[in-house]
Amino acid sequence: MAINPYEPELAKRKKAFEIAYTQLSTHMNKLRSHGAEFRTRMAAADEALKDYRNAGFALADWMEQKPEGE
Repeated sequence: MAINPYEPELAKRKKAFEIAYTQLSTHMNKLRSHGAEFRTRMAAADEALKDYRNAGFALADWMEQKPEGE
């Protein structure tokens, strides 16, 4: 039986996802004990980070589409 190169890569990505999920869960559980105002501020910071990321991706996409020589 031939080795499927997709399987090791899938397993590696699943493991990385599981580790990231565990870390996120741990941090979110710690945040719950800090009170409502802190959580509200963290939610606002999270929204700002998402906007920053999306703007960065949009800029990168636009720059990739720019014709050579301009």
